[in-house]
Amino acid sequence: MPPPSPAAVPPSPSLVTRLLRDQLPHLADLPVRPSPTSGSSNAVFRLGDDLAVRMPREARYVPDLLTEARWLPQLGPSLPTPVPEVVAVGRPSAELDRPWSVVTWLPGEVPLALTADDEERLARDLGTFVDALHALPVAGVPAGPELWGYRSGEPVTDTIDAWADEAAHALADLLDPTAVREAWRRLRDVPPASAPPCWVHTDLSPENVLCADDGHLTGVVDFGGLGVGDRSVDLLYAWGLFGASARATFRSAAGADDATWARARAWSFVGPGILTLATYRRTMPARAARLTTMVEAVAAEVGVRLR
Repeated sequence: MPPPSPAAVPPSPSLVTRLLRDQLPHLADLPVRPSPTSGSSNAVFRLGDDLAVRMPREARYVPDLLTEARWLPQLGPSLPTPVPEVVAVGRPSAELDRPWSVVTWLPGEVPLALTADDEERLARDLGTFVDALHALPVAGVPAGPELWGYRSGEPVTDTIDAWADEAAHALADLLDPTAVREAWRRLRDVPPASAPPCWVHTDLSPENVLCADDGHLTGVVDFGGLGVGDRSVDLLYAWGLFGASARATFRSAAGADDATWARARAWSFVGPGILTLATYRRTMPARAARLTTMVEAVAAEVGVRLR
C-alpha cells in the first residue's frame, strides 16, 4: 500500500522529535511525551518540563493555531493570569502538511472537583481575568472574519431555534425533549448586546482553565478562538464551572450586567450546551456528563427540570 499522506499521519512523539530536529534543533534533545490535555482540535505533547508542542489534528484547525500565535504575544503581557507564551511556530513540511507551535507549559489542573471555598477562589480569579481581557484596547484591530470571535453572541434567530429543536430530538433518550424546548422558549428572548465588541477568549471551558489545589487560577490556555466579539461568550461556562454562589462571584468579578448575563445564559444552554452534548455524548462521555450538569443548571434558573 502507498504510504499515508502527511495529513493522515497521526501526531506522535517521534514525529515531534523529527520536526524539531529539522526546524528547531536546539530543542530536539528534549524528551517528548503525550499530554493528557490533548483536545479535539490539537494534539498536545510535553516537551521537556517547561514547553509543549501543539499540532492541529486537521487542516481546519490551522487558522486557530495561527490566530493564537499572532495575537497572544501582544495580549498576554497585559493579562493578570499566566497564559502560554509562543516560543516558535513550525513550518508545514513533507512530514506534516500544516503549521504547528511550541508554547510554554503552564502548571495546574483542570477544575473538576473543587470544594465550595475553592470554587469561590476560582470564580473570583477567573472573573478578574475575563474583566481584564475585555478591557484591553481593540482600536486598530481588524474586525473581519479573521478576528471576529466565532462565538460572538449571535442574536437569537430562527436558525438557532431550529438547532435547539434538533438537539432536543437528538437527546430525547437523555433529556425530556418537551422540557428542553420549554427551557429554550424561556431563555431565548434576550436583550441586545449592551457594550461594544471586545477581546474574547471564546472557549473558557473547564478544559482550558487551570487551577491550584486551593482553587486559585494558575493559567488559561487554548486561545485559538481569540477574537473581537460579544463579551457574553466568555461567561458561557459559568453554569458548568460553578454552583450558584460562586457563579454570582464570577459574574461580579467579570463585571457582567443584566443584559450580558442573560445573553450568556441563553447561549450557554443551546451553544456549548445541548448542541455540544448531542455531538460528544458518545465519544467523550466525561465532557458530556459535565455538559449535562451545565444545561440542567441553566434550565433550573428558569424553572424547568430536564429529566
